[in-house]
Amino acid sequence: SQYLWINAAVCGQRSATVQNVTQPRSRIVGGSPAPPGSWPWLVNLQLDGALMCGGVLVDSSWVVTAAHCFSYWTAVVGEFDITKTDPDEQVLKVNRVIPHPKFNPKTFNNDIALVELTSPVVLSQHVTPVCLPSGMEPPTGSPCLVAGWGSLYEGEFNGPSADVVMEAKVPLLPQSTCKSALGKELVTNTMLCAGYLSGGIDSCQGDSGGPLIYQDRISGRFQLHGITSWGDGCGEKGKPGVYTRVPLTSDRLLSSL
Repeated sequence: SQYLWINAAVCGQRSATVQNVTQPRSRIVGGSPAPPGSWPWLVNLQLDGALMCGGVLVDSSWVVTAAHCFSYWTAVVGEFDITKTDPDEQVLKVNRVIPHPKFNPKTFNNDIALVELTSPVVLSQHVTPVCLPSGMEPPTGSPCLVAGWGSLYEGEFNGPSADVVMEAKVPLLPQSTCKSALGKELVTNTMLCAGYLSGGIDSCQGDSGGPLIYQDRISGRFQLHGITSWGDGCGEKGKPGVYTRVPLTSDRLLSSL
């Protein structure tokens, strides 16, 4: 394995024309519709035209997603409403998928993968990479943002998926709280938890691979700190969402090439 360097010159910035304050109300599960263009790094990963997972644009040719998601996909950037073709939408084919070399599909340990596109995206105000971590993890309790087109609520066969990007605000939880809530043997150091122990707001099926974002208080830029991975139900009381930690190695991601 070796280091793959990813360093987008411009990252983590929303267009000035987009509302920059996220104030989710209630339903991703429990989120609200995002303003168009407010998630320019969000990627819709599809299999035969159907949503399978979310992803995050970290460079013009690279997407980060959950390792448990990948198959024969296309990647759609600039997507907002999946029921129609958006003016800023770009559909790109996947060249290769590089799962973490130590990904465990049974435990979801190291549930992260890099997706290389066959050609680079055209960057615009609706298609922009997110920033990778700056080397510091946000403090416990910090408000983070999640987004995706996944199920709006949990059901026997999962709730209906959203047509437009849904977003929600969730706080980072202490690792000890995460382990107590979900089981210390299930939550590893490659994972982190975010959400409310009271329930009601969470990521859900179909949001997998999407981003857990923190807005840096100094620069105002949006940084990727987690990848939506798994949970015990969706928005259930005492069951926060689990996210794969994005390595705090600045502008590089360790991959097996």
